[in-house]
Amino acid sequence: MTFNARLMLRLLSHSFFRSRNTPGRLCPQRVGFLVTQMLLFYPLLGAAHRLAWAADRLLFPGFRRQEVREPVFIAATQRSGTTLLMRTLQRDPQFVPMDLWESLLAPSVVQRKLAWAVKALDDRLGQPLQRGWVRLEARWSQMPNARDYFRVHRLSFLQPEEDVQLLLHQAACYDLLAFFPFPELLADYADYSRRVPAKRRRQEMAFYRSMLQRHLYAHGGGRHLSKPPTFSSAMPDLRAAFPDAKFIHLVRHPAEVIPSAVALWYGHWRMNGCPGDVRREARILAEVYCLWYRRLHEDLADLPPNRYVRVGFRDLTQNYRQTVHRIYEQLELAMPPALARYLEAEDARVRAYRSPNKYTLEQWGLSREDLARLCAGVAEMYGFTF
Repeated sequence: MTFNARLMLRLLSHSFFRSRNTPGRLCPQRVGFLVTQMLLFYPLLGAAHRLAWAADRLLFPGFRRQEVREPVFIAATQRSGTTLLMRTLQRDPQFVPMDLWESLLAPSVVQRKLAWAVKALDDRLGQPLQRGWVRLEARWSQMPNARDYFRVHRLSFLQPEEDVQLLLHQAACYDLLAFFPFPELLADYADYSRRVPAKRRRQEMAFYRSMLQRHLYAHGGGRHLSKPPTFSSAMPDLRAAFPDAKFIHLVRHPAEVIPSAVALWYGHWRMNGCPGDVRREARILAEVYCLWYRRLHEDLADLPPNRYVRVGFRDLTQNYRQTVHRIYEQLELAMPPALARYLEAEDARVRAYRSPNKYTLEQWGLSREDLARLCAGVAEMYGFTF
């Protein structure tokens, strides 16, 4: 059985009985989230998905023969330019990334077909449902408990996001940290290929692959495009599951990534509770991110040039058009003319963009010296200076 019931029970038990003095401490908002979302909605959604997956096997058995050929993974930690690159590449019709609604609400072929039927009807009626959904997301982003998250990342269910979240349906990924801020309980998933037992990894990768097969089958084929940052320590298993996969390794200095990444996780915890002081968790997250830098270097560097390209964040943002062209050339991908024109038109805007958000190590109780110690060895791997 793929569902990690033992881990889910530990996370729930910790939430109710051992969360004092943690970002998951109990307060009215946190209790409401746990009861409505994790004890009611999550099991009901999981049951619906399992019925839909069973229906797939009866109604659409052809998905099992769907090839997942040469998928492209944007391999990087969060806050490294993954969203910019994903938004760029999704304009190429050869790629079929997964929208957030698809991964969380409709991971089966049956559910996709139903959703698209509703969308077709909505389109005929002038898109009242879609406009309502967009307004709902806008209101959500302005809610007091959601502003911290949306200030860091403009999430939308109608845009591609991290499809590793498919494994939330099996309680089997580091993304559970968004809902259960207890990093010590998720340490195995932080160093996936070295710490999660081999049998479980095989089951989880088989599940993930079957989800991608369903996704591509429902869309009529194509090349899958993914940005799975919390899979940064799972590259050996991804390579085994997809032997012809190509990887775009985005690299940004840890001193810029980690403060912003902690802010992202804090935004999740604020949305789902009242986290308070998170300096202890920030230090653990810094250790995890430094580990991910090591794993990405160790587990991808031996790939041939037509399957692996490393891209610096500065190159992507300051030489946008040229860098995306280099990615296509090195990975031997054909760039459509429309994308080339888009790159030309957007180059100046991307160069000029400056984030309004400024996050520092110090606001999370960290320093450059702490980072140099936690990321020992990473500087030599990437040529960083601390």
